[in-house]
Amino acid sequence: MNKEFTPPPYVKYKYNNINGLRALSAIGIAVMHYQANLSVKPCLGWVSDVLIPWFSWLVFLFFMISGFALCCGYYDRMKNGKVSLNEFYGKRYKRILPFFGLLCVFDLLADFSKEHLAQAFMNVTLVFNLLPDSEMKVIGVGWFLGLIFLFYMLFPFFVFLLDNKRRAWMVLGLSLIVNLLCQEYFFTDAFVGFDPDRRNILYSAPFLLAGGLCFLYRDALHRWAVKRGKFLLIWCIVVNALYFVCPQSVGTLHKVIPLLAVFTLWLIYAMGAEHGWMHNRVMDFLSNISMEIYLCHMLMFRIVERIHLENFIQDENLLFIVTCVAGIGASVVFSYVVRNMIDYVFLHSGHGRLRREKISKK
Repeated sequence: MNKEFTPPPYVKYKYNNINGLRALSAIGIAVMHYQANLSVKPCLGWVSDVLIPWFSWLVFLFFMISGFALCCGYYDRMKNGKVSLNEFYGKRYKRILPFFGLLCVFDLLADFSKEHLAQAFMNVTLVFNLLPDSEMKVIGVGWFLGLIFLFYMLFPFFVFLLDNKRRAWMVLGLSLIVNLLCQEYFFTDAFVGFDPDRRNILYSAPFLLAGGLCFLYRDALHRWAVKRGKFLLIWCIVVNALYFVCPQSVGTLHKVIPLLAVFTLWLIYAMGAEHGWMHNRVMDFLSNISMEIYLCHMLMFRIVERIHLENFIQDENLLFIVTCVAGIGASVVFSYVVRNMIDYVFLHSGHGRLRREKISKK
């Protein structure tokens, strides 16, 4: 029985359940943004007052997944010096820049100004998170992309920090101290008026490192999650529910430690046996374009907003639901079509020649 759940060290297990986490996180963040930006707010009690605004923190789950997934693909190769940096960073640009750049062009055409032109230019470099003030009005949700690309830039150093389990735990502890200093000292007076913390990689580092730690313990966590699947799911739900009632203070780094507990449990659960509700055609489809959905959902919201659905729908709850369905549906269609167009261009260009050869060999 143990052999069934203990893959040999050289076998890479595919953590397909993570597709469900990506898909649900992207949809949840879109729903949160739609409620926040609607002129007529829904009245759904605890759901609209507490739960939906909480979806904002799902970006930290994205960070954790990014840390784990990138380690799955590149940790061992980076550690052993078997990664071409040109290939590594080139792949990141090819995956992100075409779609993000197109959105920047659309945003710039819709509201052109010198300020927006400067911001759009910085956006397409993908290194705008290095700016002292990385808040961008052009594709405002793109701040997440700026932080993730900075993580890609620092990934060799990230591998160094996670060289062994002992060092990794020590670095995680240090990152929590840094996070506390960010909240209590560095991000107090200078950033009054908005929440800049998560835009800074030092503040968000514990979540990236937690994903890396899960990678270091992947075999043991996989076996444990397989054996304790249903029990672990119950714990995920219980701990997630406790988040809303347990007091948060400086001792818990306010929201950081509770969120770490919640999202780490969900990630471990996803590392176990495959679960039908997390790994199916719908989840796999949405996961494949989750980044695109995240990036374009506010653009689609602005389009839906101009239809003025409030003139036709009087009930605020129904208006919210219809707006979410229309906006997210349009985001999915737009993401799928544009993503496939970009893939087609790369596949049939000179840059796609090697990719075509690999596909034909398979």
